[in-house]
Amino acid sequence: MRMRLVVVTAVLALGSLAFAPAASAIPECEGTLSQKTLYTGQGVLEAVISGGGGKLFVSGTKSGFDDPASLIRIDRPGATPEVISNAPAGPGGLAWVGKRLLWGNGNTLVGGQTGDADPQASLLKVNPKNGRYFEWATDLGMANGVTRAKNGFVFASNDFGLKLDRVTPDGATTHGWASVESGNGMVVGKNGKYLFVNQTFKNPGSIARVELARPSNVTTWFSAAGLDNQVPAFDGLTRDGENNLYAAAWAAGEIWKITPDRQVCKVASGIPQVSNLAFGGGKSGFTRNTLYAVGFGGQIVQIRGALDATVPSA
Repeated sequence: MRMRLVVVTAVLALGSLAFAPAASAIPECEGTLSQKTLYTGQGVLEAVISGGGGKLFVSGTKSGFDDPASLIRIDRPGATPEVISNAPAGPGGLAWVGKRLLWGNGNTLVGGQTGDADPQASLLKVNPKNGRYFEWATDLGMANGVTRAKNGFVFASNDFGLKLDRVTPDGATTHGWASVESGNGMVVGKNGKYLFVNQTFKNPGSIARVELARPSNVTTWFSAAGLDNQVPAFDGLTRDGENNLYAAAWAAGEIWKITPDRQVCKVASGIPQVSNLAFGGGKSGFTRNTLYAVGFGGQIVQIRGALDATVPSA
């Protein structure tokens, strides 16, 4: 976490020299939005996901990424968070594979810095009922961002490197399947053709698009160039059923909604070092139409109205 602060500060300083003209403010999204902090003091939180039963699962540590990783389960809003698993240092991303969770492990500073050349991270397959797990995939660069496509392929990122990894449905890793500078949060688009990837330390902040059938075809799908938060340090990423993207702007403490035509507005703000976000999965508990976010400061935040929020007209 300390290294991310150092790197973001340095990138911001360089950006202020390179982009002196007045920047455009990111507008607040229009609509009935409400934001509520449900929990505080939960440690350093890296990733969040919800299941069909409406439970919330959070990946993090007690105080820093060199501490043992922990997986927290919260059965419903207001329930006491329960640590169901502990693992070696480096809490990473989360994704579902059937009724099991994939949990990235190896998301440390050293792991990220050496991950392209010497991949040591892994994916753990976890039983969400009792927290028991086994090592499902190895030879990953960092596994700080993890997502799964409908065809069963899993993707993992390294925000201190260049290589994206792909894992087959039976757990075989292709290290360096694609090349994306400082890749972090990821999501497969609605039509299953593209993988969208946040780029944390790129200036200006960007979201890359990788063609799944041709991973050498990598383009910049969205850029924060010309915005007042030009280096947002994008972290977690998710989408809704209409292919709107929701990006955690870590440095700004904001959540940005980015439409398919690449218009942007804020659905939430004031979440220091916001790291990840996910829609709820249940009819009750953590519900499907509600967005939940976590941050390095240990907060878990509920955002209602994000699905219907719109970008203000020019």
